[in-house]
Amino acid sequence: MTDRQQRIQTLYEISLSIGSKGTLVDTADDALLGYLQKLNCSVGAIYRHRSSAERADYETIATIPAVPESNNTLQAAFGALPDANRPIGEQLPISGQTEEGAHFCLFELPDFGVLAIGKHGGRVDEITRSALRPLNEKLAEACRSKLIETQQRVERNRFEAVFDAIPEPIVSTVVDDDGIERVKHINTPFEKTFGYSAEAARGRPIGALITPVVTGSSHTQITADRSDESETFATADGTAEFLSRQVAVNGCESKEYIHLYVDISEQKQHQHELERYERLVENLPIGVYRTTPGPDGEFRLVNKGLVDILEAETASDFETMAVSDSYIGATKRSQFSELLLEQGSVDGIELELQTLKGNPIWAAVTGRAVQENGETVFELALQDVTERKERQQQLTVLNRVLRHNLRNAMNVIKGNTRLLGEAVDASFEPHIAAIEQRVDSLEQLSNKAGTMRSLFDQGREVTTSVEMSGLLAELKAEFESSYPEATISIETADPVSVQADVRLKMALDELLDNAVVHNDNPQPAVTVSVSGSTVKPPSRWVDITVSDNGTGIPTEEWQTLENGEETPLQHGTGLGLWLVYWTVSLLGGTIERSIVDSGSQVVLTLPRAPTAHSAD
Repeated sequence: MTDRQQRIQTLYEISLSIGSKGTLVDTADDALLGYLQKLNCSVGAIYRHRSSAERADYETIATIPAVPESNNTLQAAFGALPDANRPIGEQLPISGQTEEGAHFCLFELPDFGVLAIGKHGGRVDEITRSALRPLNEKLAEACRSKLIETQQRVERNRFEAVFDAIPEPIVSTVVDDDGIERVKHINTPFEKTFGYSAEAARGRPIGALITPVVTGSSHTQITADRSDESETFATADGTAEFLSRQVAVNGCESKEYIHLYVDISEQKQHQHELERYERLVENLPIGVYRTTPGPDGEFRLVNKGLVDILEAETASDFETMAVSDSYIGATKRSQFSELLLEQGSVDGIELELQTLKGNPIWAAVTGRAVQENGETVFELALQDVTERKERQQQLTVLNRVLRHNLRNAMNVIKGNTRLLGEAVDASFEPHIAAIEQRVDSLEQLSNKAGTMRSLFDQGREVTTSVEMSGLLAELKAEFESSYPEATISIETADPVSVQADVRLKMALDELLDNAVVHNDNPQPAVTVSVSGSTVKPPSRWVDITVSDNGTGIPTEEWQTLENGEETPLQHGTGLGLWLVYWTVSLLGGTIERSIVDSGSQVVLTLPRAPTAHSAD
């Protein structure tokens, strides 16, 4: 075989060793071994040229022997590598010789790096080096392909890891030749949300997996990126609203897409609730607003109710005014601000304000101080109580004047009646007695009016308890002293305490008096019993029953109480029953009447006393 034939055979056999193997290192190792064996070389290496904005250098991909640091020829070849910062093709090939007489040669692997081979006792001739150029290009292409494949595999693994780690449903798709977008891969959240396994979903049209409940954009064909939009889809558990994002993987011309579905059902629900709440607040007949603290302060938010109460045109009228402008007296604003900052909240505090038109009003304000973005803000609700305040003032004046004048008038009538009784004939004594009886009734009515005023002054908050056996013993002693002709019986079981105060005694006094005074039986008898409630949970409620052997409370009196108002055609004869009714209501209880065979009875149902309440 001639030298030329031998060279061709050698090059052919080297080319057989060049090809894509499992990894880049495997590809380089096999090719390098083929070069060395066929060219009778003992050492070799393949270096990858790396260049970036920061630096340019070489990475060793394969060497024979495996430890190049122990081989002087490879060390010399490595030291002779071309300048990595300059085009290496312009600097190669490079030949060299070591002190031991070994020869090496460096070849360009286009767009990849450098091939180094070396041998003792000779060198690679010029003709062979020139003939190696096509093989070097083939090796460079194989290394480049394997490098790209490796990089793509790493990126794909990274992408799949991220794909599966995202908590929202994701699906990747590809558009086939018929324009149908089919599923390639789905993540676990997609499986759980829409109820499809990866095997069942793969290859199916995405429109068959995700069905809009409301007609929307089709999933059967994608021609461009789709912006975020909200749609309702059928899920494994029913339906849910999603914010969907669909983008091309490799750009607008790509046939592969990624679909991301973010479940915003809960967010939408919160949004709807917030909108309903805002509409409710906006349309409330009371003023709802936010301000900053301080002597002046500024309005941050106002609703229509405040606009109406303070006689403004629109909410924008509050943007340029200080909160103190709505107060009558700047010191009142300072006092209110300091109080709210100190206590953190206020409940129903009454303030004298003025509208934007200068009209004075009374307002009950409830609110709290909250922290928002590092500053304190007042959240407030204002109710116009001008009419109530004026009625309260009127009633106070009327009550004081009428009771004062009534007492004076009764004293005059009683004195004159006494003198009249002494001066007239005995036949007029019944008339004199009738006058005196009516005067006594009017005095009692005046006293009860004062008692009622005290009932409401104490309010509804009850923080004390009443032990019933002690209270009933006290009532029994007073009753027997006032009505010796009547009998009273007390029936109690276990010790019972109710949530009440001294007002309960006033109500029971009134019921006992009524049971005797309006009793048509010649021998009045009254029974008071205490037991667990029969109409409410007995563990939390107590019935106090007052029974008598008379005709009981007249029906018209009770109807007036049930209707809640006095009318010209239907009214009571006094204030006693109203006193009982209002007392029980203020204590959080109820009152019921019933007719029994032996007479009538009234049942007061009151809450049992919590253990934390103190005795009254």
